This record gives sequence, C-alpha cells and structure tokens, in this order.
Amino acid sequence: MRVAVCCKGIPIGLNLESVHIAEGDIKSQGTDLYINEFDAYALEVALDLKESYGAETFALSLGPLRSQEVLYFSLAKGVDQALRVDGETNRPELAAGSLVQILKEIEPQIILTGVQSTDWGGGEVGVYLSQALNMSLAYAVVEISQISDTSIRIKKELGGGKIAEVALKLPVVLCIQSGIKPLQYVSAVKRKKARKIQIKPGGKLNLKDMEQSISGLMSYEFKEVTLTPREGQAEMLIGTRTEMAVKLLQIINESV
Repeated sequence: MRVAVCCKGIPIGLNLESVHIAEGDIKSQGTDLYINEFDAYALEVALDLKESYGAETFALSLGPLRSQEVLYFSLAKGVDQALRVDGETNRPELAAGSLVQILKEIEPQIILTGVQSTDWGGGEVGVYLSQALNMSLAYAVVEISQISDTSIRIKKELGGGKIAEVALKLPVVLCIQSGIKPLQYVSAVKRKKARKIQIKPGGKLNLKDMEQSISGLMSYEFKEVTLTPREGQAEMLIGTRTEMAVKLLQIINESV
C-alpha cells in the first residue's frame, strides 16, 4: 500500500509587508515556512498507516526552494520519500493541479490532506484532487477504522457535532481533521539528519498543465491585498433568499 500526504508550507509571521501580488496570485516573500497545522495531523496518520499496515509513505509539497524545510520535517518524522513541485500559489485549484501528475506516477491507494490551511482558511485541495484523479473522498476525517485491499472504513464529522461512519472504495482522498492523532515531537538531531536526505523534484507549476488536470478551472486573479477596515462595514441583510441575493449582488457590484 502506498500513502501520499500533501504538506503545505505556511509562512511564519505572515503580515501585509510580507505578501505581494505576482501574476495575479498572492505570494509571500522573506519569510520562513513551516508545515500547515492541519497537514501535520495528516502526516501523523500517514506514519500510523506505515507502522500499522507497512505502507510506503510519500510527502508532497508545492512551493519555492525554502519550502523544503517542510519536507525535511516530514522525513525527520519518518516518511519514506519527499517530493517538491517548484512554484507558489494560494489558489487551491492550482495547488491541487500541480500535484496531479506526480500522484499519478506514485499511484497511492490513499491520499491525505489537512482539512484546511491555517493561513488562508481554504479547504478545497483534497476536493480538487479527488475530482481530478477520480477517487473517493471523505472530508473532516476523525478516525480510520479498517482497511482492506479494496476499501476503507472511516469516521468523519458532520454538522452539529455528529459523526458518520462511512465505507469507501480505494483509492481514496481523505481530508484529515485536527486532533485525529497526537502530534509527535521531532528532535533537532533527527531534523539535522533529514537535511542530508535528497528531496526529489516533482515538476513545476504550469498553468497549461492545470487546464488539463482540473475540470472547470476558475478564471480570476488577485489585484490587491489590503487590511480590512475595522469600523462601519457591517450590514445585516433581511428578506427572502432571493431578496438577500439581489441585495448582496448589488453591494458587490458597487464595490468593484
């Protein structure tokens, strides 16, 4: 069994001065990167599957050269191989699309992602991957109960604090909720040794490749990053759903 875990590099000390717009995308500069907290829990699940089922584990990350620290961290934790796709984006469909080709080459039975990112609050990467790779999908997974050669049984969160137990066919994409496993400490010695392990190249972010990998690729770009005004911007919309939708569209058009 092969397990791939997607690990996003999150800028340390992200602020308005450390972000900029380039090619219609938000990018960070002059900041160190550490593993996205939710992806850290996905990493723990991958290592648990390695120990319990003898799974071969792969850590994947999209990012610039400095994002390799995230992969060194994964190797220090015990992942078998680490691969980096060169590039940078905060668009989830592009992040997912950049990983599609390398995932097709690895052919994992299980792909793990965190349920969301801590910097931008997005949680769509796993959804895009399941669509692009035609895999089963479970979101907000809190437990893996059983795995066979063809299926997996998991528990996932529903609204209102309810838990559902679901059986899915393999291969599958699992979006892991925080707290599923305790985060294990990694010593400085292990991290130092991990930096001697080769990070394998996984290709480069390319928009033309994304158009082939992701169905319904959205056409938009970021124009500006500013701080949100703190006062006088709240408005309660009332009325029917249609009336509120019309009013919301009017507000959006006036702000453009």
